[in-house]
This record gives sequence, C-alpha cells and structure tokens, in this order.
Amino acid sequence: MGQGKNICFIGHSGAGKSTLITSLLHKSGIEGEIVLDSSEEEKMHGYSIDMGIAACTWNGKRITMLDTPGGDEFIEEMYKAIPVADLCVLTVNGEKGVEVSTERGWDLSGGKQLPTIVFVNHMDKENANFDVSLSSLRDELEGKFIPIQLPIRQEEEFVGIVDVIANRALYFDDKSKKTVPADLQKKVSEVRNSLIEEVSSIDDDLMLKFLEDEEISISELSAGLRKGVADGAVTPILCGAASEDKGVKLLMDALIELAPETNENKEGPCSAIVFNVNTDPYLGRLNYVRILQGILKEGETYYDISRKEKIEIRDLHTFDGIKQSPTTQGESGEIVAIGKLEQLRVGTTIASEKDTEPFHLADFPRPGYSRALVPKSQADVGKMSSAVRELTTSKVTLRLERDAVTKEMILWGMGSIQLSVFMSRLKNRFNVLLDTSRPRIPYKETITKKATAKYRHKKQSGGRGQFGEVELRIEPMQRGKGFEFVDEIKGAAIPGQYIPGVEKGVVEAMEEGNVAKYPVTDVLVAVYDGSFHPVDSSDLAFRLAARNAFRVAMDQAKPCLIEPIMSLEVRIPDEYTGDVISDLNGRRGKILGMEPVGRVTIVRAEVPLIESQSYALDLKSISQGRATFQMQFLKYHQVPPNLQEKIISQSKETE
Repeated sequence: MGQGKNICFIGHSGAGKSTLITSLLHKSGIEGEIVLDSSEEEKMHGYSIDMGIAACTWNGKRITMLDTPGGDEFIEEMYKAIPVADLCVLTVNGEKGVEVSTERGWDLSGGKQLPTIVFVNHMDKENANFDVSLSSLRDELEGKFIPIQLPIRQEEEFVGIVDVIANRALYFDDKSKKTVPADLQKKVSEVRNSLIEEVSSIDDDLMLKFLEDEEISISELSAGLRKGVADGAVTPILCGAASEDKGVKLLMDALIELAPETNENKEGPCSAIVFNVNTDPYLGRLNYVRILQGILKEGETYYDISRKEKIEIRDLHTFDGIKQSPTTQGESGEIVAIGKLEQLRVGTTIASEKDTEPFHLADFPRPGYSRALVPKSQADVGKMSSAVRELTTSKVTLRLERDAVTKEMILWGMGSIQLSVFMSRLKNRFNVLLDTSRPRIPYKETITKKATAKYRHKKQSGGRGQFGEVELRIEPMQRGKGFEFVDEIKGAAIPGQYIPGVEKGVVEAMEEGNVAKYPVTDVLVAVYDGSFHPVDSSDLAFRLAARNAFRVAMDQAKPCLIEPIMSLEVRIPDEYTGDVISDLNGRRGKILGMEPVGRVTIVRAEVPLIESQSYALDLKSISQGRATFQMQFLKYHQVPPNLQEKIISQSKETE
C-alpha cells in the first residue's frame, strides 16, 4: 500500500477549491491560519494563480492536496497536478453548475484519464441548486455522473446531507437524526436504484445479484463504487458548503475511500518527476516532485535524466499543512520538495539509474498571446535578464524569446491577465519595471523572378585604390529554404580569395531589403563573372561591389513582402462554431478542416500572424470563454498587394 493519497482539486474560479482545502485541513486537526493564496499577486487579484500544496493525516492516512487555479490563463497548473495525483476532485459552484474551467478540467481528468469525483460546493447559498448542477454535468460533460449524496434543505437552508449508499440522513445540527425526510424518500430511492444499477454493470458478481433481485449490501455497493471510480466508469457526486464546514468530513472520508490503491514500489530503484517549481520567500527555489518508485534520500546522488547530469539532493522537505518541514527521505507515492537545485525544470525525471525511462507529463498548451518588453530605465536593463529568466523557468506557458527580425524581446503567455501578473511579479520580487507593447510583425522580403546585375566598385583617392567588379544572378527559391550562394566563376575572372568577400557582401545586403528594409530570404545568389585589378582589388572592394550588385538585381526581380502564417487549431463548443468560422474568414484565415469530437468541433486553419495577435482575447469574447486554441508558426507567405503598400508606407513613416 502507498504512503497515502495525492488529491488534485480542479474547477472554475469561484468554485471554492482553496476554501474547501482549507476546511479539510482544519478538519484534520491542522491549527492556525491557513492561507493557500499567499503571493502578493494572489492577494491583489483575490484568486489563485499558482498551485497550492498542503498535506494532512486522516484516519491514519496521509493526504497531500494540490490546489489548482480556476482561471483559464493559469490552466498549466492543472496540467502539472493531474498526472501526479491519485484522485481528482472536480469542484463545481452549486449556484452556477458547469463553467468554462469545469469543462477544461474534465477534459484533462475526465475519469478515464484519472479517477475523479465531483464536489458540488456552495450549497448554503440562496441560489444553489443541486439538481441544476447535476443536469449541467450530464448535459455538458461526457461521463456517468451518479450522486452518492443529496442535499437536505429546509426553508431554503442547507441543513443536512443524505448518504445515498447507506440510505440515511446526516443533519449538521442534530447528529442523532438519521431518517431521510419524507419529501426526499422517493427521490433517494430512485437515485439509489440508479447507483446500484450502474455499479452492478461493472461488477459481474453484483450484476448477478441485481438480476436476481438479491439484496446488495452497503459494503458491496461501496466496493463496487470504488472499482467503478478506479476504472473511470462512474463519477460520484458529493455536495456541501466548504465555507460553513458542511459536508467536509464526509468528503474527507470519501477521499480515503474512493482514491484507488496505487501499489507503490518502495524497493525498486528510485525515480521521481518534477511537476512544479516555485519560489518560497524563506527557502528560495523549491522543486516539487512526486516519487514514482523507490526512496528519495537526502545526501545521495541522482541523475537528471533529461540532461544526463548528476545532482545531489541536499535539501529535502515534506509538508505539514501548508508549511514545509525538513525531512531526510521521501517514499514512493509521496510528494516532497527539493531545494537548492536551480537547474531542475518542470518535467525533469530524477532517477538513481541514468538509463531510467523518463516520465512524461501531459503536453502543455502553447502560449498564444504576446507582448514586446521594454525596460523603463537603464537600471531595469541590467536586472531584467536574470529576473525574467527566473520567473519563466517556473511557468511552462510563459516563454521569452528575442525576435531575430524585429530585435524585440517577446514574452509569450496565455493571455493579458497572465502577462499582467508576470509584470507585477517582476516589480514586487525584483523591482524591475517594464513597458509592454504589441510586437512588431517580423515581415521578410523575397523576390518573385530571376534577375542579373553588374556592379563595379572603383575608388581612387591617392595611394592604393579600390577595385572590384561582380556580376550576380539572383533567383527565387522555395519558401523556407533561406539563402544559397553559388560560385560559378570560370577561369580567374575573380580570384578565389575574393569569393568569400563577395558572399559576405551579399549577406550584408540581404539584412535590409529594398522594399521596406526587412531581411531578404528564399533567394539563390550566383556570382558568374567579374574582374579584378592586380594591385587595387581587395576583399573589401568585392564586398562592396557584391552588396550593391545584389541591391540592383533585387530591384529588377519583382521584390515583395512575405508575412508569417500561423497554424491554428480551435476547439469550439458546437453552438459557437459558426461565429468562430466567420471570424476566422474575416482574419484572412484559410480553413483547412473541421472535425467533430463529442460536443465540440475542432477547426484547423492558417491565419496571418498580424490577424491573430489578439486572438486569445477575441476568441474568449466570441465563445464566452469556452473555446480554446493552439497556435504555432507554420510558414511565410506573400502579403497581398493592397496590404503591402500599406506596410511599406508605415515603414517609411517610422524611419
């Protein structure tokens, strides 16, 4: 048997995940103030931004809880937590039912991927409606959702819970009352019969009893349910009000009862996966790992499997509530934190044997929203690099890159809120102030037909002169091929020692094209003739001749602008498909295909980068936040003539 259970809490922002975990910790005996959302940015915004980790003991079992944010721009925390959890608690707001992040959380966990239960929270609220929440789960998500608890309400007050499995009532203010209210008895009977039927369908022995109308005991029903949860065949639904400590004990019992056994191997060689990285105000950088097998020991040497490097574990921590405490080892199945190792990254496998097969987390969503970063002062320039590097290494969906064309520092993320939080952290933690702006489009220039040019560079101003003459041919290449230089000199029209100078001059000319001063690409350049002077020729002279010859030839080769085209994959609830398609067409998008998958449609398209820079925000507006997309660079393509003129005009204005 494993060391305990790792439970991941997911759901939409406002469903009450952090409050629920806080209540569970207090119920287990953890005393004092518990603040899961402790960063300056979380306090300012009033919701979770980073994954919270806490642990407690219940009925002799250790439970480690992973609290994930519900905002869609912070969804990477779900991607990190779900693969290392034994059970997922999909937390639903009882007043609102299924929301955007409820859907996305279910897509990631979904019972089949990870055993999952649903907790309908906020049942103490005036507008809470368990039946509506149940209907929305069944209508919006693919799965077998079976209530194992029903709320008891008296005059709109949430006073108790019916335990459907035991067929008894549990009142919060009167523990002695067990009788199901008369107005609920018929409903409880129907729900219980449905539960028995569903559980029996996944257990042959229970199916025989069910078909022969034999009584199925509470323990048999519980065991069958546990098997159904482990197999992903059923998803039980519980309810409560975390802020009022109602239903919390029952949920804690269910976490122990329903989380499947994982058969951890403590005896084998040690391996562990780094699933989260964060910075503690007192302990510094912490790498959170789940130990997959064996025992991870402080003071021993292991391998970073991805880098094939040795690492020494010198600083190991376990959890007591939300606090870290030093430990000397962690066993298979446990989640622990490793300090003082700066080189580890999310997704790194640590192992005692260097040929260990790496553990793979889920493929993270690619960031699709970008902003150019500009330091506000010279002091910020010096501090920016290390500060940005530290923050981006802890978040998979934040990526910093320098655009080779525009020379801008571009920060990619999931949306404006995530990047706003990033800016706040730079200021709060490192005192780095940055301005942001929409990035410039990295246009390039190319040619559309062959051309030749001859250029003689000749200069005489006393003393040794300069002489170099080249004849070049340029021709378009297949898009994406870049640049090719060919030496076609016959005889000794240009001595061999000057050919590198010719190529260098061409490369220099291609740095700024004739159309709008963007880099030139996808061009073959051949030098086929020229002449030299035995005294005045030099590498510099041929460089200058080649540079000017290329520019002359380019003017004759019908130059044009080309723009980056992005590959776009949009996952759309069916009711928004038409609106999204219409919007893509308005962005000069080319629809490549549409594929229905359950209740959503996946649309694949190609869209120019300039038309998709705001897509993260616009798609959210079009679909009420329910559609998601992935975007990555695909290719360059010629800019339409009418738009090219506009870009050229704008380029001249900025000179």
